[in-house]
Amino acid sequence: MRLITPTPAQATLLAPHLDATHAVLDGDRLVGGLALAGVRPGASELTFWVMPEERRRGVATAAVRALCGEAAERVELVTEMPDTVSQRVALNAGFTREAIRRGVRREDVVWSWLPGDPPGPAPRPLPDLPDGELRDAEVSVRPLCTGDTDDLLTLLNLPEVQARALRPHVHTRPELELRCLAAASEWLAGQRADLTIRVNDEFAGDIGLFYEAFSRQAMIGYSTLPGFRGRGVTSRAVRLLSAWAFEVGVRRLVAGTAPDNVASQRVLEKAGFVREGIQRSRFEGTGGTRVDDFTHVLFPAPG
Repeated sequence: MRLITPTPAQATLLAPHLDATHAVLDGDRLVGGLALAGVRPGASELTFWVMPEERRRGVATAAVRALCGEAAERVELVTEMPDTVSQRVALNAGFTREAIRRGVRREDVVWSWLPGDPPGPAPRPLPDLPDGELRDAEVSVRPLCTGDTDDLLTLLNLPEVQARALRPHVHTRPELELRCLAAASEWLAGQRADLTIRVNDEFAGDIGLFYEAFSRQAMIGYSTLPGFRGRGVTSRAVRLLSAWAFEVGVRRLVAGTAPDNVASQRVLEKAGFVREGIQRSRFEGTGGTRVDDFTHVLFPAPG
C-alpha cells in the first residue's frame, strides 16, 4: 500500500467522495483516497474513502497508518456514532478515542493520533464476542442493535422494571433508539457491553457489562420480561456473560440488588455470586427515600 499525490484522473475518480490530498494505491491500482485538512495550528483532520470493491481488506487501516507515520502534528478523525467501521479503522491504526461531540441531529466520536503514539492496533478491553454471541443449549446473549429498540422500550417501561431501575423514568423511543445506535461504539470504546437475552432466538430481556478498566472490575445488570422469569433464563445469561468477561481479562464482577429484591438475589446466587456486603443508602428510592444496595461478587476460578 502506498500514498501518492493524486493525478488529475485519480482526483476526478475520488472527487465525489472527498477532496483527496493522497491517493491510495495497491501496486498501480487506485483503491481509495485520504484527505488531510488543517483545522487549527498544530492539528489536521483526516477523512478517508475506500472503493467498495476494495473494502474489508484492511486498505483504510494500512493507508491511515502510513499517513500517520509521516505526520508531524496531531491528526484528528471524527466518526459518526453509528459508523463502527470507521471506528474500527481508528482503533486498528492506533488512534485514541477522546470524546463525544454533541450535535443537534447527531453525535460524533472524536479520535486523535499524536507523533510518537504506537502504530496500533489500540488495545480493546472488551473484544468482540466469539461468533457474535454467547450461547448454551437454549439461551443466548447478543450485542444490542437498532432492531431491538421496540423490545427494549416494552421491557424498560414495565412498572416492576421501573421500580428497580437506578434512574427511574419513562423511556422514550428516541432515547432508546440512540442507546441502540451507540451500543456498538461504546463496546468498541471498552466502556460497556450492552446485550439482549434470547431464548430460542426470542427476545427475553437485556443484560449489560459496565467495565472499569483501571481496576479490571465490571458490573453486571439485567432485566427480564415476565414470561421468562422463574425459569433460570437470567441466571444462565449471567453465567454466559461472566465466563466471557473472565476470559477477556476482567478480574472482579460485581452486581447489586435492593434488599427486598429476592428474585434478583437468587439469580446471582445461581450464577455463583456471593453476597459481599451492604452499601447503605446507595440509591435513590421513591418519595425522597434512599435504598440500600446488597453487593454481590464473583471471581474467576482459581488457576
